[in-house]
Amino acid sequence: MKSDFKTQANRYRLSSACHAGCQPGFDAVRATMLAAVILALGFSAAGAQESQSQAQPASATADQANNAASSQILLRGTTGSGEQETVFTESLLDAERTGTNSRDTSDPVSQLEDAEETPVLRTRQEQGRVRRLQPEPAVVDPLVTTTPSARSNIRQPRSQEGTGATTRDDPFAPLGLRIGSWRAFSTLEQTAGYSSNIDGAAMGDGGAFSRTDVSLSLQSDWSRHSARIDAAGTVRRNFDGSNEIIPNGSVSGELTLDLIDGWQTNARLAYEYDTESATSTAITVPAASRTGFHTATATSSIARTDRKLLLSLRGVAQRTDYERIELEDGSTVSQDDRNNTLLTATARAGYEASPAFTPFVEVEGGIRRYDLEEDRNGEDRNSTILAARGGVELDFGEKLTGEISAGYRVEDYADPALTNLEAVTVDGNLVWSPYRDTTVTMSASTEFSGATTAGDNGSVVRAANVEIERRANDRLTLTANGGIQHTAPDNGDDTQTLWTAGAGFSYWLNRFMAITGSVEHSSQQSESPALSYDATTVRAGIRLQR
Repeated sequence: MKSDFKTQANRYRLSSACHAGCQPGFDAVRATMLAAVILALGFSAAGAQESQSQAQPASATADQANNAASSQILLRGTTGSGEQETVFTESLLDAERTGTNSRDTSDPVSQLEDAEETPVLRTRQEQGRVRRLQPEPAVVDPLVTTTPSARSNIRQPRSQEGTGATTRDDPFAPLGLRIGSWRAFSTLEQTAGYSSNIDGAAMGDGGAFSRTDVSLSLQSDWSRHSARIDAAGTVRRNFDGSNEIIPNGSVSGELTLDLIDGWQTNARLAYEYDTESATSTAITVPAASRTGFHTATATSSIARTDRKLLLSLRGVAQRTDYERIELEDGSTVSQDDRNNTLLTATARAGYEASPAFTPFVEVEGGIRRYDLEEDRNGEDRNSTILAARGGVELDFGEKLTGEISAGYRVEDYADPALTNLEAVTVDGNLVWSPYRDTTVTMSASTEFSGATTAGDNGSVVRAANVEIERRANDRLTLTANGGIQHTAPDNGDDTQTLWTAGAGFSYWLNRFMAITGSVEHSSQQSESPALSYDATTVRAGIRLQR
């Protein structure tokens, strides 16, 4: 049956080709299409006959199988097991090649027929339908019973696609030490150096010094929520004859909880010990050594970040205590009138215009309360603080992140003899990576500094800094920094402007040890010669990490 239909189709094709030689190209195409339809009907009839023959006795089935073997033609879409077979056999291909060679290839109709009759070798598996790849189901947090939102509570850093990576993997990054579900990281750096003005004071003397820096960080490794504990300390010893030891240190703990529906809460406790500089204007008596002070801070906040409208509320409680001043004659002077407690609350609202651009507004209110109703000058320095600012938060992935804002701040003192301390504020922090392995960090801040002089309501301190870090290779990292700090007393006293510039390097010998070095120059300028100085400091040492 198959052979009859095939012979009939070939005769019709040849006759159509002869007829098409004298007709336009459209008739040739139509004739070829009709031949293909007749051949397909022949295949269908042959398939139906083979299906009926399966019900006949075994002997008839064997005869038909032998006949089918003489013209092996597999129906399109046939499936089976075993080795893959091709749709067209070699005998059929040889016959088609013979017919093709006998045709006149100069005839366009003949060329069209050759193109239609060229068989395509296809395996049975290639003829089957391709199964579409189904997306994997989303991972649902068993602790969250609400409908998942676009921003789930699984902690992930915000980053933009298409920005490109600006840094590469650091083969000398600290490995840390796993302690249960925590990871511990530690560093120890020991340096020695020389400064042309070791105290940073007018007409100061030069001298050598040593400095020891220690840090420890514990970071949680949880699938949800996060926590960390950080501790750092520095001890500097001057070898200028006084053998003065200048310590400072800090410790903090932070816990972040991811709540339901995009809500997140954060709590932080911190403690810091530091010393006042040798040129501090808050010390009005000749001190034998630097005076230390203690600062304890508690912060709590709640925010919702899963929608276009971002909301947050933060509260801060800060306690500051000053140590007694040690005089040159061995006596001490109390500074209890400077001890104070600061309470502030800040509300913030932002709108995510795009994942990379979020403008926001922020309002702040607070009070500052001193332990003594009146200070050493008989003035009541309790105050009320009001501030407002607006800015924008940027998130271009690793290319540019951070925020910058501008606003106005007022500190209203309870004593009518003290005028309000107020100023325009500019704050921000931006991290920019213009090239791979190059990071530029820019920061700006505006702070209010209190005073102890009678009739002085304080100073406005504005600062701006920039730091550039460049990874020359996996082992060598180069740094450069520059900054300016301007202190302007509100009562019109002499201003102070501190300029700093420096450069440094770190070279890793292995993953645990590096050689470090730095040079820095500082220059403080003021209308008062007693507040002006210059200092150049050079130091080098070794850093260990784990």
